[in-house]
Parts: sequence; C-alpha cells; structure tokens
Amino acid sequence: MDFNDPNFLYHLQEALRNIQDGQPRRQARRELRSSEEFKVNKLPKFAGGTDPEKYLEWERKIECMFEFKDVDDEKACQFSILKLCGGASLWFEGLKAKRTREGKDKIASWESLKRKLRKRYVPINHRMATYRKIAGLKQGKMNVAEYIDEFEKLSLMGDIDEVEEQKMSRFLRGLNLNIANIIDLYPYSDFDTLCGLCLKLENQEKYRKTSVPQSDFGKSKSWGKPENATVNPFSAGSSLGVPKTATPSKDSKETSLSKVRCYKCWVSGISKVRAQINES
Repeated sequence: MDFNDPNFLYHLQEALRNIQDGQPRRQARRELRSSEEFKVNKLPKFAGGTDPEKYLEWERKIECMFEFKDVDDEKACQFSILKLCGGASLWFEGLKAKRTREGKDKIASWESLKRKLRKRYVPINHRMATYRKIAGLKQGKMNVAEYIDEFEKLSLMGDIDEVEEQKMSRFLRGLNLNIANIIDLYPYSDFDTLCGLCLKLENQEKYRKTSVPQSDFGKSKSWGKPENATVNPFSAGSSLGVPKTATPSKDSKETSLSKVRCYKCWVSGISKVRAQINES
C-alpha cells in the first residue's frame, strides 16, 4: 500500500468526510427519536366516560403540546390514538372496524379524529348548557381568585367571541356587590387590570378585618358610665320608667291621720304658750 498514492489519499479524505458528516445525522436521528418519545410519554391519556368536560380538558392539553412541539396533523392523529385507553380505546376499535366494512379510508388526520371524538363524548346540548352556566354565574361564596378561574373556564368552554368591554361587563355582573360597587371608583381599561383591582380590594378588606381588633372600650354597653353606678329609677332614660302611683292601704291612711293630729296638737300648744306670754 503506497501512502503517497494520490488516489489513496483522495479515498481516505472522502472516508473521513463521510464519517464526520454521518455523526451529526445519527445525532439528529437520536434527537428526533427522543423528541417523539417525549411527546408520546408526556401526553395525557383519555379513557372515555360520560363527562364532556373531561374530554374537552384532555383535548386542550394535547393540542397545547402539539402546538408547542410543532407536530403535524398526521402525527398528532397517531399520537392521540395511542393515548386512548379504556372505553375510548374500545370505541375507536369499533369505529375503525365499521369504516373498514364500509370501505372508508382509515382516520389519518387529527382534525378528523377530533370531530369523531366530540360527536361521541360531547352532547349536542352541551354548548347551550355552558351558555346557561355563563349567564347565571355568580361569585357567591367563592373568593375573587376562584371566581376568575371559573369565569375563564366557562368562557373557554363556550368559545365566546366578544369584545373586551362585553367581557368585563359580564364579569362585573356576577361579582359580589361589596366589590362591584367600589370597583367603579378605580380606572381600568382591560380585563386583566380589572381582575387585578378586584384581587387587591379583596385583600384590603381581609386585612382591614384582621388588623383592627375591637377594643374593650367599644364593647362596653354604656359609654363612660361606671359599671357599679346606681341607676335612678325615676330618671327619664331609665328602663324602669316612671313608677305608677301606688294605691294607699288602710294602715298608711291611719298613719297619715295620726301625723296630722300630732301636728294640730303641736300648733295648738304653741298658740297657748304665746297667749300666756302676751297676758304676762
């Protein structure tokens, strides 16, 4: 083997170049496989059932991951089929067998599979029921954060297309009056600012109730009056009121008459003494 042969050197350089170029390709294939495994393993499963909210929640989650990973429509369909389990898996097997009998092509698009799943697991009147929930939503015993979450969830479920002012008006209509009446005093121009103001007002109300304790002075029934003070039963503010005139008894009448007689005797005695003094 002549190492100085130009043909040998050329082939050696080509071999080294192919090795260097092949390493990134193999690495790219490994990254692609790991990326695909990550997508399948991290996707949530759907087992079917009668609750349409569970299906819609599952649909939202996997679509967010498909969008984040930029998965095409066909791959998204394949991944979604792999995540069907329980009753949902049995339903899909039945659907696949039915399409085969009818001579139809297999479902290869996520959009097509999504329409079939919605038809099976989301009732026709679900959208109308969601609108009724949205129209009748009230804060009630929920705190502001819970009310915001419920409001956003129902808006997303109903897929409501409305301008910002309509959304804020609908939000305020269900808000408790102790906050809704105050919120108009503050400036806001969008829904996020409105939610922030409501949370702030609620926190201020909680702080006011917990940080200002009632003093013993405020708890006293009578302001500035000693506890052991004697109450005049004949005063105007007394709860006893003005006493009724008591009917005199027989003994009290006799006592009064005896006092009158004694007084008359005393006056008579004084008169006699004065008369004797004058005569002398």
